[in-house]
Amino acid sequence: MSDPGVAVVTGAAHGIGRATSELLAIRGANVIAQDIDSQALAWTEGWPNVRPHAGDVRLESDNQAMVETALSSFGSLDVLVLNAGITAPGTLDHLPLERFDRVMDVNLRGMVLGLRAAFEPLRASPQAAVVMTASVSGLGGDPGMWAYNVAKGGVVNFVRAAAVDLARHGIRVNGVCPGPTRTTMTAGIEEASPETFEGLRRQTLLQRWAQPEEIAEVIHFLASPAASFVTGACIPVDGGLSANTGQFPPNPID
Repeated sequence: MSDPGVAVVTGAAHGIGRATSELLAIRGANVIAQDIDSQALAWTEGWPNVRPHAGDVRLESDNQAMVETALSSFGSLDVLVLNAGITAPGTLDHLPLERFDRVMDVNLRGMVLGLRAAFEPLRASPQAAVVMTASVSGLGGDPGMWAYNVAKGGVVNFVRAAAVDLARHGIRVNGVCPGPTRTTMTAGIEEASPETFEGLRRQTLLQRWAQPEEIAEVIHFLASPAASFVTGACIPVDGGLSANTGQFPPNPID
């Protein structure tokens, strides 16, 4: 099969999740686009092979309902893209622990609940693939981003651990680690702190921010039969950001 079959994408209202849902649908997949913001899923109208599903990834019942929607709508589940995420800037000594807990619940526990809910139908698929959105911030630390770093670092190792456990069931598990990407979540950086926005651009070897569609292309590859021998990998999609030691800024683009 050349297309990814039936896919569920979480965090699909905006950014990487929406771009991934659209790309999968364009390339022939039937897609359940999940998000907690039901109104922002209005973009799915007019897409005959995309169904919106409102739900909270922090809730086991909502994850089960998401999977049941895929099965009732399209009869199977082949691809699970666990993309929902939030951030919570704040220093270790000042960030309220309830905000830390929420970041962990959405960014990491939500991944666990989503995969557990989808396990049985994925095991029944001949081309089962899971792709999780981690981050370059899961590969190292950032100033004032410790909660996000911890959660995304957990996602990176959850990808590896899940790949080890689920390979015997024929389920591939991989992750992407985006760098600076223009999404709803990052839009505030350019407005509130142009110098930070420019600094992030300057740190990438390609000297620019990514578009969500560029991350979606890598997710599509990992979800597709073209990646049939890839599992347990977390691929940086960061314009070369993680290739640099950080001691010196990259050379400007000619």
